[in-house]
Amino acid sequence: MSDVVTTVPGTGIGDDERMPEGWGAGMWRLTGHSEVPGWLLVPAETADAAGWVDAQLSEIRAAWSEHWQDDWAEPVAALLSAGLEARPEEAALAFQLWPVPAPLVAQVSASFGARPDTLPEALSQGDLYHAERLGDGVLLVREVRDEPTGITLIGTDILFVAAEAVVLVRLEPTLPELHAMLIGQFHAFVHTLEFVGPDGGPIRGVAPDGMLAARSDADWTDSVPTR
Repeated sequence: MSDVVTTVPGTGIGDDERMPEGWGAGMWRLTGHSEVPGWLLVPAETADAAGWVDAQLSEIRAAWSEHWQDDWAEPVAALLSAGLEARPEEAALAFQLWPVPAPLVAQVSASFGARPDTLPEALSQGDLYHAERLGDGVLLVREVRDEPTGITLIGTDILFVAAEAVVLVRLEPTLPELHAMLIGQFHAFVHTLEFVGPDGGPIRGVAPDGMLAARSDADWTDSVPTR
């Protein structure tokens, strides 16, 4: 399916004109967590990137214990460094997912921004999705062909649209087998997310009128490829 949006519009610092009122004061907050081991929070800023990589490398080595192989030090460090560089600037939360004791990762992010005047047409291809705290949204499966390998990578986007703002939660395209392994954890994470406005009250998405595929919210799982 098509991408929802490349980035959430207007999430740059100082971009107050495109953000909901109150953004400049930092009053809009998106919070969430995962209780599954292997979810590594990627910081938005770090004064010492090399030091952060070294610290995470030491923690991973200790966590993997007897599974650790010394020749993994270089590729694991490279993946950690790449995770810092690839962190979306607009993301309120960003994670690297290390599901198994091996140099294999996926990326998850959650962002918010002002509701655009015109919603993406790609939403018409989506499926209704309900989250406990974020309300109703639209789920789309993304497929991206990796030309060097010929493999079709699979990702998942979920967009929640409120009156003034939108929240985009994204599992970046990855190997189909890895996507299938992580999709349950991803959904569990989405259900912990809470979006709070300047008045301290929760903000919940409402399904856009006329922009959903003709299927019920219980059927969205049928649209997620497993291979």
